[in-house]
This record gives sequence, C-alpha cells and structure tokens, in this order.
Amino acid sequence: MAARQPGYRLGGEVIAWTRDAARSRFFVPALLLIAAFSLYVPRVTEPNKYLFDEILFAYTVGEYVDGNPDAYRWDHPCSVTKSTKRCAELYPESERGNRTGKYQWAHPPLGKLVMAIGIISFGNDPFGWRIMSTVAGALGVVIAYLLGLVLTGRRSVGVLTAGLLLLDGLYFLYSRMGLVDIFLTLFTMATLLAFAWYLKTPPERARTPLLVLGVVLGLSTATKWSAAYGAFFIGLIVLWRMLRLWRAGRRAKAPAEVRSGLRQHLIWAPVALVAIPLVEYLLAYLPFFLSGGNTWSDFVELQKSILHLQTNLDDDPRTASRWWTWPLDLRSVWFGTRNYRDDRIGITYALGNPLLYWALVPAVVWTAIRWWKTRQDLALTVLLVGFFGQWLPWALVGRSSYLYHFLPAVPFGCLAVAATVVHLYETHPDWRRTLAIEYVVLVALAFAFFYPVVSYYPLSDHAFEMRLWLSSWR
Repeated sequence: MAARQPGYRLGGEVIAWTRDAARSRFFVPALLLIAAFSLYVPRVTEPNKYLFDEILFAYTVGEYVDGNPDAYRWDHPCSVTKSTKRCAELYPESERGNRTGKYQWAHPPLGKLVMAIGIISFGNDPFGWRIMSTVAGALGVVIAYLLGLVLTGRRSVGVLTAGLLLLDGLYFLYSRMGLVDIFLTLFTMATLLAFAWYLKTPPERARTPLLVLGVVLGLSTATKWSAAYGAFFIGLIVLWRMLRLWRAGRRAKAPAEVRSGLRQHLIWAPVALVAIPLVEYLLAYLPFFLSGGNTWSDFVELQKSILHLQTNLDDDPRTASRWWTWPLDLRSVWFGTRNYRDDRIGITYALGNPLLYWALVPAVVWTAIRWWKTRQDLALTVLLVGFFGQWLPWALVGRSSYLYHFLPAVPFGCLAVAATVVHLYETHPDWRRTLAIEYVVLVALAFAFFYPVVSYYPLSDHAFEMRLWLSSWR
C-alpha cells in the first residue's frame, strides 16, 4: 500500500477540524456574527453627517460625552420640544451644517449611554456614533438564531430566522444608524429568550431564570418605554403561573415541588419584574443626577414631560403611519437625500423587505395554529408575546407612530416565516418544497434590490424610481 502523502494527512486534519468545529455550539453564532459585521460595517460612515434623528440622538450623546449638563434638561432652549430657530440664535455652536442639534430627552437614556461607548472609543464622528448600533444589530442576529433553536429545537429554523433578519432592510438600516431602536430590539429579543428559559424551567427552580428575565427586561424599559407592552404580557403569564401554583398548593397532599415553586415565585417574581427593572431605570439616570446638580424633583418633572410628549406627539403626517400598515410595508420613513455631481442621488428610507413583511402575519397565524394543535405551548407563547405583544398595543396609541415602531416585532415574524419554510421543505417533497426554496431566494434578491435605498448608495434617477413599488413610499 502506498504511503499517504503529507498533503493528504493535512487535508484530513482540516476536514476533521472543520467537522468538529461545525459540531461546536459556538460555530454557527460565530459565523452569524461574521456575516452580520461583514454586511453592516462597510460604508457605515456614509453619509458623513447626521442623518434623520441622529441630529437629536447622536448629537445628544456627543454632548453627554463632552460633559454638557444641558443635554439632560427638558426645559433648555435647545430641548427637542423647543424652537429650532430660537436654539440656533441663542446657541450658534449647536448648528451642524444646515441643521441644528437639539437635546433628546424624550426616551430613557440607556440606549444613548450605550452609543456613548462608541464615541468615547472612536471619536464623535459617524463611525463613533454608529458602531454600537452595528454591534447591537450583529448580536441581535445571534439571539434570533438562539430563539429559533430554543423554541423549535431545530438548528435549521434558528439559522433561517437569523438569515431572514439579516435580509430585512429596516433591521439593516437601524443596525447602521446612531439611533436607539436597535438596542430596544436587541433587549426585547433577549427578554423573550430569557422568558422562554423561565417557561422551560420547573417552578421550584425559577429563581435564576426570573432574575435574568428581570435584568434584560430592565434594559429594555430603560431604553424605551414601549418595552412595557411586552413586559405587561410577560407579567400576566408569570402571575397566571403563580395562581396555578397557589391553587395546586392548597391541596392537602400537594407535592413539595409545588409549594417550593410557589415560594420561589412569591419571593423572586416581584424582585425580577418590579425591583430590578426599577433599579436599572434609576441607574440609567445616574449621569442625570451627577451632571448639573439635578434633583429628585427634576427627575420627576422630566418623567412627567416624557409622558406628556409620548402621549401627545403629533408629528409629520407625511411619514407617520398607522399600526396596521406596518406589516404591509405601506409607508416608509425618509431619512435623507444627497445629490451628486454626476446626477446620481444618495437616498435612504426606513423600509422593510416587502417580500418578507407581506408574509409575516400569515406566517405567524399559520405557525401559531400549527403549534397550538401540536401542543407546543412554550414556543406558541413566546411567539405571540414577541410578535403581537410588541405590535398590537400600538393600535391603542393615539400619538403619531412610524414603521420603525414595528422593529421589535420583526424578529419574531422572521421566526414564524422560518418555521413555515422549514416545515414546508421537510414535510412536503413536492411543489411546496420548491416554493419554500424559491421564496427564500426571492427575499434575498429583494434585499439586494433595495439595498441602495437603505444604505445611502448612489443611484440614478431611473434606478431610484424602479424601487418605488408603491406610491406611498414617495
């Protein structure tokens, strides 16, 4: 027998290493991180100026880093609710080109404090104020994978969930902007992942999952108040579980596990769902108290101002949209435009991938019915809270709302689409399998087609017009 050549031995070792790596629990998350950063980082500094509400959020973060105590004040002449003209007259240093920077206090500060890490590390420039959003977007892709894997037990569903999220234009855009919505989306996914852990854990061992749930829930509410929508439904389900334990514990021969589980919930549920989020919320405002001598009375007044603004906002009707239009992708949000000398234009819209969005609600409904019939209660609960719990409460909100308010629900819609596609592919070896494959390919092609209008990539007028599928996108 001929001796094996060194190249053969090396090739075998590479194959063996690749096989072992693929079996590692870290292999797929690592690949997804690489894919996300490879997609999000190129041209992240374009445009080299504040875009859309970066003139509020990123500008305010820069003022935080510079130690300006006025940036925390709701009553300052350059507050977001004050006159732009008056702010520029009194504080000409706030002018940035043809726009005026104003202080954004209308949301809790945690998301802006996370953005500050990028500015401190890399400088107060587009890369500095956007890089932490890129990190959050990449981590969110990994958590989307974990949600699909944990809820279905199928790696294929997890990978496809993450892949579909990567192919969404709205998620892509906010992963490259100095805005806080991507942090809310990341923390929301983490909250629902922790919630799934809690639901899978026997009640007598609920302490650790509850505490983790409380931590990530607190991060969400310290970023945007809208996180309270999902928190409300999570709280109801935890309470329902406590009531079931209480009823079971009243029996004369109730198992010790039931009584232990009730004690765990009576002690740790209030800590996790009330105390921890409240402490995190207050800690997020620590710079507010340490800057400029703000008092507890100032803090209370600020919260009242946030409540008034969030319940009475009546903004630009050209970009505002009703909640039911979001999964239909009927109205985009214009971010900015630049005219080039060669007659091309760089333009950015907040726009979902239409071929993905139009499938979200049907996929969620179909998947929910299938999981209900097959008694996949945990997956069903997380899906309904994650998608409808983040979306439908906006039907009760009277203030102006926008497509980007749908963003926290999108990963759970992607999960339902992924579960549907995998189910069709694996259980129907006929035209439905072909349809599943073709659908994923079309979603990918749609993302590539709309990439220029979510990345500020220069286009000719004709190429731009080709991408205006709906008149409401103009």
